[in-house]
Amino acid sequence: MDMIKLYLVRHGETDGNSQQWFQGASDVPLNATGIEQARRLSRFMKDIHFDAIYTSTLSRAYTTAQIIAEPHQLPVQQYPELREISFGVWERHTYDEITKQWPGEIEAFYASEGKMRARGGESFLEVRDRITAKTKELLSHHADGDSIMIVSHGAAIRCLLFGLLELDFRKLWCFQQYNTAFTIIEYYGSRSVMTLMNCTQHLEGMKGYEPQWYGRQHNVM
Repeated sequence: MDMIKLYLVRHGETDGNSQQWFQGASDVPLNATGIEQARRLSRFMKDIHFDAIYTSTLSRAYTTAQIIAEPHQLPVQQYPELREISFGVWERHTYDEITKQWPGEIEAFYASEGKMRARGGESFLEVRDRITAKTKELLSHHADGDSIMIVSHGAAIRCLLFGLLELDFRKLWCFQQYNTAFTIIEYYGSRSVMTLMNCTQHLEGMKGYEPQWYGRQHNVM
C-alpha cells in the first residue's frame, strides 16, 4: 500500500505567543526564542530526507520553514490555505481582553463545536476544510515513500489533524501543539495514521522545555 510520510511543524515562538495573544492571520514575526527553536529543529532534522517543504504565507511559519530547509537545500513553497485561522477583530488581543470587549462571544465560539465564525474571521470548520483540501492536493503530487513537511500554526494543525484522521471535531482542543513541535502522519490516501505527536525533543535544555517522558519517574511494572 502506498504511503507518504507527512511532518507537521508549528512555527517558532513570537512575542504574540509569549504575551498570549490571539494572533490568527496577523503577520507576527518570530522573536529571538522562536528563531533559536527553529535552528534547533533544523539541526535535529538535518539528516532526515524531505522531498518537499510547504508552509503558510505568514512570516512566522515561512521563516521557521526556511531555517529548517537550509541544510536540505530545498525551496520553501508557500500557500495561503496553510495559514492560521483568522480571528478577525479579536486578533492581537488576549482572552481576557476579548471577554471584556465582546462579552460572551468567545465563549460561544468555543462552545459551537467549530461552527461559529470569529467576529470578522473564520470558523474552525472552515479552516479544517481549506487546510485539509490543500494538504490532500499537495500529497497527490507525491509518490509512495516520499516525505514532506508542512510548517503551519497551532489551530490550523489541529484542524488538519482532525480532517486527515476524521476525528470528532468536538474534541479539537484535546491535542496540544507547542512552538516548533512536530507531528508525524503516515498518509495512505484513504486513511491516515499518527505515529508521533507534539514532539519537542529538539528543545531539550532551552528555557521552558517540558520533557515528554520522565523515565526515572515512571516505573514500568
